[in-house]
Amino acid sequence: MASKVAPTAGKRSMSKERYARVLPPLRDALLSAQTRLQKAKPFGLAIIVTGLPSAGRSEIVNEFLEWLDPKHIRVHALDQESKLEAQRWPPLWRYWNTLPARGEIAIYFMGWYDDLIQPALHTPNKAARRRVRTIERITQLERMLPRDRVRVLKLHLTVNKKTQRERLAQLRASKLTRWRVTREDRWLAKHHDKVGKVMRACLRATDTEASPWQVIDGTDPQSRSFAAGNALLSELTDGFRFAERPAAAHRWPATKVAKAAPLASQPPVDSLQDQDYQLELERLQGRLALLVRKRQFARHGAVFAFEGMDAAGKGGAIRRLTGALDARQYHVVPVSAPAPEELAHPYLWRFWRHVPARGQIAIFDRSWYGRVLVERVRDLTPRVDWERAYDEIKEFELQLAEHGLVVHKFWLSVTKDEQLRRFKQRDNDPLKRYKVDPEDWANRRFLEAYDLAARQMIQRTHAEHAPWTVVPADDKKYARLAVLRTVCESIERALG
Repeated sequence: MASKVAPTAGKRSMSKERYARVLPPLRDALLSAQTRLQKAKPFGLAIIVTGLPSAGRSEIVNEFLEWLDPKHIRVHALDQESKLEAQRWPPLWRYWNTLPARGEIAIYFMGWYDDLIQPALHTPNKAARRRVRTIERITQLERMLPRDRVRVLKLHLTVNKKTQRERLAQLRASKLTRWRVTREDRWLAKHHDKVGKVMRACLRATDTEASPWQVIDGTDPQSRSFAAGNALLSELTDGFRFAERPAAAHRWPATKVAKAAPLASQPPVDSLQDQDYQLELERLQGRLALLVRKRQFARHGAVFAFEGMDAAGKGGAIRRLTGALDARQYHVVPVSAPAPEELAHPYLWRFWRHVPARGQIAIFDRSWYGRVLVERVRDLTPRVDWERAYDEIKEFELQLAEHGLVVHKFWLSVTKDEQLRRFKQRDNDPLKRYKVDPEDWANRRFLEAYDLAARQMIQRTHAEHAPWTVVPADDKKYARLAVLRTVCESIERALG
């Protein structure tokens, strides 16, 4: 349930003398909090600063940089990024790539709200059709980030029409400050009432308990700065208090698993002869090569994710897939245990970094589904986190598909006996011994748990825009051809 937008702060004027008295203690508290944040690294902090021109957005950001240690702060004005970037990647891609690590602070001018406010101002009819979905993306992101230890502080600065015009006129009157007033600022000031209405609607739609808005009146500079500083200190203090709380016990009902076909279902009994296999392989690779060279594919792109038990043949299937592609058009992302930098960011951050631009292909050798597979089965992640991951993953994949990317996921299914045979074969082959390590042998104890987790994963995340294909992989030749054929069919559907 959404909370009410925080009441406007900073309406009363503050004398310069009083401001000079109250500011030093505030700055000292902020520096102490930042030092604690940087050393303990309990969370990262993303600060969104929105507002009307001349309400004090730039002044607030500059003061934060002056009051704090700027080495651990990054400022992003991503609304100024090129249109080409916005066309090539999904809307939230550039924000995911700049999220702060734990212990760090990132400040965004407008941030992801630019994608909601700018279209509503300049292309209202077109924006109205997309507004609901844009709000869904934003609220889902802001609900997820605090759970992944990135707190979000949202500051909106407002000012009345008279004060705004006076300040802009004063800036434009001097050659030394004229450059501060942009064409966009003049347009926004000219349409003050319309802009205010759009921004208020935005605040109401995105003000939630997880991420409330702090509205600050920018009329009086001293009062405005003091209110913003206190909001920042309060957010840091709340973050420390939350991080110190013991993890709550969560009880989750058992997820029912439908009695579907077993994951280890078998291919046709008669395996292809080598010559027939090579002919079909070359035919499918040629079909794929021609598809990705089509002009229409440049408006799409693709993401293919491969999951399956150890020795299921993911690597072999991927090599036959890339054998049909130009090396400049794809990249393979091998996914293993997260590195320290990846652990310092939200879970999906390391996958967003590899989202391909339109016209490109990303192939994931294991994927974001590790959270609901190995991390679940081996108790590496609390249940509350892997349970919520299903919805977060579905939203991630939906955003990729909405951008025009072909999303298809493969589960390569291998039987327990065939896996054992392949393990032994690899152990006895000097050139393949690196493919099996003690951890792989240990994982055989969890085959039933993996099977259950995989069933639930497929049932809960299969979607028309991001389907799963279960590939029986005891027969490697059959599995490789099945993957190639499915990839071709997926791209053909997207290209129409």
